[in-house]
This record gives sequence, structure tokens and C-alpha cells, in this order.
Amino acid sequence: MGYFDADAQEMLDVYLLETHQLIGQLADVLLETEKNGVFTGDDIHNIFRVMHTIKSSSAMMGLSGLSSLAHKLEDLFAFYREMGGRIDQAEGALFDLLFAASDFVEQELEVMTRQDYRPADTQELEARTTAYLERIRSAPSGIGAPDSGQTEEKPEAEAAQTRSEAPVPEELMNRGGTVVRLRLEPECRMENVRVFMLVRQIAGLCSQVETFPRDIERSEATVDYIKENGAFIRFETDKRDEVLETLKNGLFVESCQLEWEAPLPETEKKAELPAAESGKEAEFLSVRTERLDQLQSLAGEMMIQMLLLDEALDQRGLLEVKEGIAHQINRLVTQVERTVMAIRMVPVQRIVPKLRRILRDICRDQKKEVELVVNCGDIEADTGVVDIISEAMMHMLRNAVDHGIEAPEARAAAGKDRKGTITFNVESTVGELIVSLEDDGCGIDIERVREQARAKGLFVRPEETYDRQEVIGMILCPGFTTSDAVTEYSGRGVGLDVVKNILEGVGGNLYIQSERGTGTCFTLTMPLTLANMECVRFKVGDYRMSVPARQVFQFLDYSASRDSVRLIGEKEYILYENRMVPFIDLRKLYCLGGEVPENSIVIYVQGKKQKGFILADSLYEQKRIVIKQLPALFGIDFRRNTGVSGCSIMGDGKICAALDAEILISRYEKEGAYASRL
Repeated sequence: MGYFDADAQEMLDVYLLETHQLIGQLADVLLETEKNGVFTGDDIHNIFRVMHTIKSSSAMMGLSGLSSLAHKLEDLFAFYREMGGRIDQAEGALFDLLFAASDFVEQELEVMTRQDYRPADTQELEARTTAYLERIRSAPSGIGAPDSGQTEEKPEAEAAQTRSEAPVPEELMNRGGTVVRLRLEPECRMENVRVFMLVRQIAGLCSQVETFPRDIERSEATVDYIKENGAFIRFETDKRDEVLETLKNGLFVESCQLEWEAPLPETEKKAELPAAESGKEAEFLSVRTERLDQLQSLAGEMMIQMLLLDEALDQRGLLEVKEGIAHQINRLVTQVERTVMAIRMVPVQRIVPKLRRILRDICRDQKKEVELVVNCGDIEADTGVVDIISEAMMHMLRNAVDHGIEAPEARAAAGKDRKGTITFNVESTVGELIVSLEDDGCGIDIERVREQARAKGLFVRPEETYDRQEVIGMILCPGFTTSDAVTEYSGRGVGLDVVKNILEGVGGNLYIQSERGTGTCFTLTMPLTLANMECVRFKVGDYRMSVPARQVFQFLDYSASRDSVRLIGEKEYILYENRMVPFIDLRKLYCLGGEVPENSIVIYVQGKKQKGFILADSLYEQKRIVIKQLPALFGIDFRRNTGVSGCSIMGDGKICAALDAEILISRYEKEGAYASRL
């Protein structure tokens, strides 16, 4: 059995969601205030509220250690509020304490869902907080002490003055019983869920319970009403005082006011639980990611089965059924699939606080000054994609600070600003996300890379045949590093190799541009969603293949283009738009054999860096399909060696190879054939 009892386990999802959000808010405040060392009245109030909420909700969950820690931090900022509500010279020790507490809570949240979870000890952090508070209390003035020249306006008082007193709804009074008006503490958040949980607490003590607004847990629209007027609860019970006491002592309850009480007519007495009880399925607005993954998988399987059904109906000549019922089912399946995709979309912006925190810690450790510039707007992507971006950026950010950004003195000597700049940029095109991380540091030392590559035996052909980009690309090889010493952040040669493998696992690519003395830019491209994608399917001999529709730009008639094909060395090209573009005959490339049909199609494909033509026997269709990853037995190098990134299932049950045009063209230009690799 896990740590939490049944009641706490039921509320764990809400607790985790809310506390994650609160810690995120705390991080935003700390990172912003640390820049100038000033806590405004709003900053102090926000931190106080965060700690107050975590204290109360942790106590509700039986997490006494976290509740006690939050209580001591709440006391600290209560002191600041009482002494003037502003800190004009915040010292580093305060930030270190708050960041340490934030990290501790985050680490606890990450493991709370485990069956073997046991709360970690908070005594060390509590002692640090107590010691810090005692020190600033005894200090007459100075660093870390609040500025007594300003006072904080009390939001609670203002809120109380502006609240309206809506009358008790007649529909509640007409049914008799007892009616109370429940007001919650300002800014407690998720007011409708709070009220619903209180209703559930008293349900066992009452014969009837109802609320106004109705269906309080099902609609976020009720939140504004509760903030303005409070929530009305009507109940019928022979334990009136116990019910009132339970409501008054409820979490985040500011007041419980008796509004109406009348004898209950016999004809209206009912012994049934509240209607809200049946709404258990709608308790939370949050959904666990693994459940979305399962729903997404089911939607994908539905799409596959519809393809099989379409094929079977065609074979049996049941066109009326296909165009009727089957068409409607197919349309519904498509809507389900699109809805699942929409649910999984989250803003890329949500990873920014994590990046700022990582940057802050590295800079403090290495005594460097770096500003993070963010340009991602309101772009959204699949939650799985955003998680991958987060992991990749973590490695790349460390690499940029450790290898790219120089020390302040070195930058000043080179005529640069002492503070370096790292720019995190996100763009979206049709079905694709382009993410870049650019620094204005020293750039990649190409000669140093050559030395290391030579020492590790990475040159598999004459060294002079490698161009600049190929040499730079060697920093992505496993175990490659230009650091002489192993540190916490570099020296083991695993960072960028991990990024490359992560991206290749989801059909993405990584590009590097660098100029010595100017800086380096890493660019990632990947699909917006991992579930499925719009693809163009085609046939080559007895094989089915596909390329992402976002990479397809034009179709040409092979018979009209054949005379434009030129043989250069051992590779074929077509003169297109005044440049020689690779022409890839997949029959030759993959040694499939057979003759090219006269009515073959040439597909013009284009990635971020590569352009090329692919020769196909015929086209099947363009549609959204489920791309499945290749089995692990193929090995991690299969994709980069063949250009095959996954597979899908055709309507007749046959396998369709999913090609990555970017890799396909790149490998073709380097080797020209993969016969020895397949």
C-alpha cells in the first residue's frame, strides 16, 4: 500500500497539478527578482500566497514535513509584509534558500506517485529558514532587511470591500433545509473544485445536499460567480452543527455564513446522495499523460482498422456501404483523432522557466554572465514533443554556457559585452517545428575538432575530403568532447550525442552552424506531433514507401524529366532552378531490381538543408497516417544509414516504409548506394 490514504489518494492529482503550478510561479518570481535584487510588494505577496497554499494543501494530504517547511517560509515572508512589504537589497542567501526549497518540493512531486513513496526529511531546510529569519529579525537594517518606508496594501481587505452580496436563490429556499453561503480565501484557485470537495465531505452527514451554482464541479464558468458571491450550499440533516463545523474548518474556507433555515416539508424528504456524487468522473480538469497516450494509441489503431475496412469493402464491391456507413465512421474516427491531438497540444513556452533555472545554476557555478532571450510566442506542440525539446535544450544550454560563452573578462578583452546572450527561438511551419539555440560565444574551434576526430579515428576516408560541416558534425559522435577535464557539465562526450539520438528517435534532425569568435547556432527540426502525420504514399516495385507531406513540394512526369538526368561521378542529378539537384532512383539505391515503368512519377522533396528528386513507380494517396517506430533490433544506426525512419500499415495489411527525405538525400550524396547496409 502506498503512503497516502484513500481520501488523499483521490485528491493527489489535483495536489500535484496545483503544486507544480505554484512552484512554477515561484520560479518565475525568483528568476525575475534575482536580476535586480529587489522584491516588490507584489513579489512578496505572491511568494507568501504560494507558501500559504502549499502549507494548507500539503497538510490536507498528510505531508506534514512539506507543510511545516512551507509554514516557515510563509512566516519569513509574513515578516517582510509586516515590516514594510519591500526588499530593496535582497542578498544571495535568500535566493539560495528559496531555490533550494523549490528544488526540494519539485523532487518530492516527481516521486509522490510511486507505490514506495515516503516523504523526505525537511529538517535541514526548516533549520536554514528559521536561522535566516532570526538573523534578519535581529538586524536593525541592511542587506536582506525590508524597506520600512513603504506599506503594502492588503488585497484581502480590498476584496472584502468590493464583494457583492447576491441574495439567496429562491429555488433553494423553496425546498427548505439549511442554506449557507461559503466564501473561500482570495486567490485560493480552482474554487469550484474546492467547493465540490467540501460537499463530498459533508455528503455522508446529510440526506440531501445541493449547490448553487449547479453542477459546480463540471464548469469553470462557476468560478467567477463563486469569487464574486460565494457558493450556496443547501443541505438537510439531523447533524446540523457537525455539518456547519466541517464547512467552517474546511481547507481555504474564509467564512461560512448561515443564510436560510426552515422546517423541511415531509413531502420533500428524500434519502439520496447529491447529484454531484455521480459526477465523479468529472472531478479534475487535469488528465494523466499516460492516459492520453493510451487514448492516442487507440485512435491510431482505429485509423488502421478503417483502412483495412476500406480495402475489404473495395475488394467485395460494397461501394454503397463504403460511401455510406463506412464513410461516416471514417469521418468520426478522423474527428476523434484530431480531438486527441488537440488535447495533447501544450505551449512550448512552458519549458522556459526550467531553462532559465538551469542557466542560472550553471552561470553561478562557472561565474559567467548570460542572458536568455526567448522568442517562442504562443506556439504549441504535442506534449511529447515539448518534453523532448525540454530534454534536448537542457543538454544544449549546458553545452552553450560551458563551451561557447566566454568568461566576462575574456569577453571584455575581445571587445564583447561582458554578459553573453543565448537566444531560444521557436518557429512552426506546416506540420513541423523548428527550434534553435544560438549563442554569441567563441564558436567551435574547427582545428581542435579535427585533432580530436583524428585521435579517435573518426575519419573513415581521406581527411582532406571532409568539408567544414562534416567536421563540425563530428561533435555529435558518441564520446566526443573537446574538454580537457571532466566537470559537472561537460567532458564526458554524452550531451550532444544524446540530443541527436533523441531527435532521430522521433524523426527529427539536428543542424549546427558556427563561426569562430562569433558564436554557434544549433537548430532542431521535428514534427509537431508524434502521433501521426500527413504523408504521401507511393510504390516502388513490390514495396510501399512514404515521405512526410511537409517535405513534398512538386510532382513531375518521369518521361518528360528523363532527358534532364545527368550522371556526375556515380550519382545522378537533375538541373533544376539553375542548380544540380540529386536524383534518387530508389530501385538502384536499395537494390530492389526490376524495370522503371514508363509512367513513373518524380517527387520533388525538400528538407531544411537538402533538396532532391525521388523516382517512384506510382502514387497511392496523401493522407494522415500512424507512423510506428522501428523495432529496437534494427539498431540505432539504421535510420541514419538508410533514411527509413519508421513504418505504417496499408489498408491491405502490408507494411509501408516511412522515409526521411533529409537523411535520404544526405546519405545518397555521400555514398550513392546502401546495398552493403541493408
